[in-house]
Amino acid sequence: MSLGFKSVVLFHLLIALIRILYVLSGHIDLSTEEAQYWLWSKNLDLSYYSKPPLIAYMNALSTFFLGDTEIGVRINAIITGFLVGIIVYLFSFYIFKEQKLAFFSSFFITGVLAFDIASIIFLTDTPLLLFWFLTSYYFFKSVVENRKIDWILTGIFGGLGFLSKYSMVFFFPVAVIFALFFKREILKNRWFYYSIVIASLFTLPVLIWNIQHDFVTFKHVATLEGAHVKHITLEKSISYIGDYIAGQILLNSIFLFPFFAYAFYRGFKDRKREEIFYLWFPAVFVFSVFLYISFKKRVEANWPAFAYSTFYTLTAFYVYKRKWFKSFTAGFLGSLFFIVIFFYSPVIDRIGLTNLYPPEKDMTKRLVGWKELGRRITEIKEDLKTDKVFIFSHSYHIASELAFYVKGHPQTYCINLGRRMNQFDLWSGIEQFEKKGYYGIYVSDKPADKRVIEGFEKLVHFEKFPVKYRNHTVRTHYIYVFYNLIRIEQEELKKF
Repeated sequence: MSLGFKSVVLFHLLIALIRILYVLSGHIDLSTEEAQYWLWSKNLDLSYYSKPPLIAYMNALSTFFLGDTEIGVRINAIITGFLVGIIVYLFSFYIFKEQKLAFFSSFFITGVLAFDIASIIFLTDTPLLLFWFLTSYYFFKSVVENRKIDWILTGIFGGLGFLSKYSMVFFFPVAVIFALFFKREILKNRWFYYSIVIASLFTLPVLIWNIQHDFVTFKHVATLEGAHVKHITLEKSISYIGDYIAGQILLNSIFLFPFFAYAFYRGFKDRKREEIFYLWFPAVFVFSVFLYISFKKRVEANWPAFAYSTFYTLTAFYVYKRKWFKSFTAGFLGSLFFIVIFFYSPVIDRIGLTNLYPPEKDMTKRLVGWKELGRRITEIKEDLKTDKVFIFSHSYHIASELAFYVKGHPQTYCINLGRRMNQFDLWSGIEQFEKKGYYGIYVSDKPADKRVIEGFEKLVHFEKFPVKYRNHTVRTHYIYVFYNLIRIEQEELKKF
């Protein structure tokens, strides 16, 4: 196994190096969610409003060594992507006992857009993907070999998955259903329950934090799942379902979709083989759960992506066994081209295909312009020649980006003009600056609400800041400088 293992390590090291160079190129800025999670790392806590705390701890560790930079944040995603590539190899080899198949499985995932996004952009899906896969691997080993260490590791990785993202709880019904179909004896194995206890211990920080904060996370998650939706039109429901399904196809590569479709069909036919069912069922189960939710509300394309990890291995297995290498190569190259366009879309302008993927539809347009906006706010702040300045917005997306890209990484603030609750509402707000002669720099994606304008003694400066990408204005920010906050009448927090 050593030669195959060395080869897969070298391959994924090369991929990791390419990703590092891409991040260092500075082509895209941190996404607003990445910036938010980085800001959490500057305000460490047991948990946070919308997500568990592991991503904040990982950011705190990486930026301690690499500084508050894009690579300081995204090195977590790059290392995680490298590790996932290795684990895919190990898991595939453990199940199918074929070195070449295991290497092919590990190679296969690099052509999946969802995996590449998770390996560059550091969101909570990234550590969730890692620990979902590790939990899947060690649970299967535990079932086969019944070793105490594997049960313990199953519990630890399951717990770390929960601290990554709450979606990790889906693994429990998957494991139980697998056991009921194939390995009922493990339901009588005390180590199975010990692993559950170990995993449950990792929920304590989140539980304690929520006890201290009126269980706001539970209310938030219930809202995301559509618990408060009482009625929805058939037209809207069809739209949500269509968007959800299209998002899954796009995220997992339209070029590889025929192979995924075959694996879904063949996996169902071969479901009586326990290893096939184990790789097939998690994706089907989680996809179905979110499909049900999409009847009531919009489901983001990335939400079920973590559960496809073992399904990629199953798809690679069928491609390898059917020897569909020519058709796979064509699909893989098409998928690779799409991945390049996703991460560096100006290339499409250079080859004269702008109309095929115009700037207004470019998914990366939300990942550019923040660095320049931060520089402009820094200039305005320094021109005021006083330390009595605070920066705020109505949007946590903008406030988080400004905290990262404004010189000195100042704590920023997010006012409530009718939005749902977010983490900023649990920190100190701008009321601390009332009637103290502070300048307030307000940045928005639309003209300022009159409540903001009337909340200050006077307006000192106003300008529009266009963000240009691929020779088009893809976004415009409105920048206001006010003097002396009197009071902004904010709305009561009711939405979770």
